[in-house]
Amino acid sequence: MKTSTPQRWSTTKKVLLSSMLSAAALGVSAKELTFWSMWNEPEPQAKALRSVMAAYTKAHPDVTFKVVWNGRQNQTKLRGALQAGTKVDFMDQDGDQLYGGLQAAGAGLEITKDLDKAFKDSLLPGALDLYANNGKVYSVPYVYNTVNFWYNRDLMKKAGATPPKTWDELLNLCAAVQKVGKSALVIEGNVSDYNMLYFSHLLERTYGANSMAKLFEDKTGNGWTQAGVLEAAQMTRTLWDKGCISKDARGFQYPAGQQTIALGDTLGELVGSWLPTELSESAGKDFPWSAFNFPTVKNGKGKQTDLQVALLSMMVLKTAPNPKEAVDFIKFVAGEQAQKILVAEGQIGSTRKGVAWPAVLADAEKSAREATALSNFGGGLKMVYPEFTATVLAPEFNKMFLGEGTPQQLVATLAAKTKDFWANKK
Repeated sequence: MKTSTPQRWSTTKKVLLSSMLSAAALGVSAKELTFWSMWNEPEPQAKALRSVMAAYTKAHPDVTFKVVWNGRQNQTKLRGALQAGTKVDFMDQDGDQLYGGLQAAGAGLEITKDLDKAFKDSLLPGALDLYANNGKVYSVPYVYNTVNFWYNRDLMKKAGATPPKTWDELLNLCAAVQKVGKSALVIEGNVSDYNMLYFSHLLERTYGANSMAKLFEDKTGNGWTQAGVLEAAQMTRTLWDKGCISKDARGFQYPAGQQTIALGDTLGELVGSWLPTELSESAGKDFPWSAFNFPTVKNGKGKQTDLQVALLSMMVLKTAPNPKEAVDFIKFVAGEQAQKILVAEGQIGSTRKGVAWPAVLADAEKSAREATALSNFGGGLKMVYPEFTATVLAPEFNKMFLGEGTPQQLVATLAAKTKDFWANKK
């Protein structure tokens, strides 16, 4: 019989109280770590983290936790709190947001020397390095999200199709799904970050992993004027021209688009591996989820096994009152015991080797373990140049993608705005 949530939390509080009393009896100085989190308290991931903290306190009776559940605006709220003098030991956030945010601002504690070879080798290849800065590590990834086409396996079978390996095969898949009266792909018209995934993947399949930053770092702006960039933009529009995406999707506001997958009207969506969790209630626990990586393009340098990821990370603040204990805890979170708890209770992808992911994420786990190169969600430009991505690249691409401009206009705008960016950069 399942224990109710109030009973579980009551048990957790008893464990924490018992641990504090035990620490006092042993004459150990109790320490309370303050953790500001990106999760909302009712979310399963937050509940899983509660279990992880309880496990840590059981093993370290002198350490307890005070948690502030801020939701996705955690870093923004934390900035203001730190400026006001609030003391926080550690926090979590999307790794790219941390990299371009508090880490870039110098608020993170460098922990490179605290991570030995055994710890580094325990993580999936590339995970720890993705958000490092010139070899210096400031955060530890603890949730692994992959970017794939997530689709209805039964509908794929009904269409008599198989996961595509090339762009042309993807277009053929679209035609096959249309023949059974369904749409192959869906988007959220108002989520430019999701829609940008098509452009960033096409650029990476053309020029190789992490090529977007290289295109942007041509300070003349001419990186964007290469023929492959225009072709990539045109290929994204081909998805509309070929009917791969339903015309109605232009007006979809999140989460209307992904709900069409749950309803069986659409085959799938290019998005992160959190989609099965987000649709668990509407799609049902027995929904036949599968995933495949973005296909290759003709004469491209990128491989289908090159993978975009969105890792969630924990970072100790430079002003942490208890830095030693906080570092030890975030290392614990990436350990086998904690990762198994997070997988079982939070249904997340694990950053640790040897820890199996939830069954529904089996294809994502396979793509992570077989990845030949990693880049951050959206090609990595948002991580290193967040302002340009948010104010220029994402909105300008989305306008073109939704039919409010041409691929040629997009290329010209990116070239001009990039040149202006570097000319005005101090």
